[in-house]
Amino acid sequence: MIIIWIIVAIFIFSLVIIIHEFGHFFVARKTWVKVLEFGLWIPPKAKEIFTDKKWTRYTLNWLPLWGFVRLNWETPPLTPPPSGEGDKFYNKSYLEKTAILLAWVFMNFLLASVIFSVLFFIWIKPIWINDKIPTNLNSKIIPTYSQAISDWIIIKKDWLILNPIKWSLAEKAWIKNWDILLEIATCKNKFLNYWFCSDKNWKLVENNFWIFTKTNNFKDLKKILNINKEKTVIFYYLGEQYKKTNEYDSLYINIPKDWKIWAYIWENIELNRDFEYKFWIIDSVKYWFKETYIQSVLTFKWLWILMKKIFSPEKPEDRQEALNQMSWPIWIVDFVSTSIWAWIVFLSIITAIISINLWIFNLLPIPALDWWRWFLLTINTILKQIFWEKIQTENFENLVHILFFIILIALSILIWYNDIIKIINR
Repeated sequence: MIIIWIIVAIFIFSLVIIIHEFGHFFVARKTWVKVLEFGLWIPPKAKEIFTDKKWTRYTLNWLPLWGFVRLNWETPPLTPPPSGEGDKFYNKSYLEKTAILLAWVFMNFLLASVIFSVLFFIWIKPIWINDKIPTNLNSKIIPTYSQAISDWIIIKKDWLILNPIKWSLAEKAWIKNWDILLEIATCKNKFLNYWFCSDKNWKLVENNFWIFTKTNNFKDLKKILNINKEKTVIFYYLGEQYKKTNEYDSLYINIPKDWKIWAYIWENIELNRDFEYKFWIIDSVKYWFKETYIQSVLTFKWLWILMKKIFSPEKPEDRQEALNQMSWPIWIVDFVSTSIWAWIVFLSIITAIISINLWIFNLLPIPALDWWRWFLLTINTILKQIFWEKIQTENFENLVHILFFIILIALSILIWYNDIIKIINR
């Protein structure tokens, strides 16, 4: 199965890369710049597929990362370019170079927009709950937890679900995995312990001495246990006995000084499997624009959170957590449903999100990426107009691009490797 995930991931990423590079290719052709090569993935070259009538070679390379469009005289020549040869990138005006370098923005945005608009018209479901990025944006693809509750994407029930850690106090008290905690009985007088409250006729005096509290969230449970540390509380829960007799169980736990019973706590929620979005054409267009914008903002925020955790972590484990959260499509595809139609819809959504992520990633001020190349082009053009000199030579700029490109490829290989290891470990 892992082979299928890898193949699907490579296919999705390659599709997005082709659309991305086609933006450069199309504008270069329209501005009469000769395209020498349209390459999918990274050299060394595996196969030259064909050469078109304008002598552009279409190649397939070995490393399934990124892609490229190589233009005629894109890198600076050692000698000044001959005048009158208009098919060279180096000879073009600032506006034409800008259009070629930034064409990917439109193509990646267009791909995401088309996918979202079609799916909103047919049908679409949320694919994930956002519990990492703080936002007030109302995303329909990756809603926040509170939004998912209010929209009935997930149905929140009463009570809590308990999963005890092995050899913990909770497990020794006979709590089992997925037991549902109904309520907790605590002594009314905080200075008295369980034995005084219960007495021999506990059932007769329970209403006089005990407080019964329903627990709906972790904070309430934590507060109850913290107040009653070094005392005994009664847990009423639905366990295996409930399945047999339709009756709840009860148990007594002596809360330690640190109040911790060492069990994982989940809210008792259920996924609404019938939930889906489906709009008319006008609303579909409205929501694709809105969703594309929201996903772009979320991507920016997510990158900012990752960078802070990596370069300025509040806790030592934050850096490792951020590195673990850096993933490419292989890891994302691992969450796909088993339904064929759900596969198609899910992978279409993932393709749109990756397309958005790619154009956001290219906006980062990193040498070798398109936005940085345009930024340097702009600075050099302005300085040349004022001082007749550039901030740096083209040869030095080209060397920096190559160096950072190698670093990006190495980082991409590392991330892909981590994704595969994650799936194998699961």
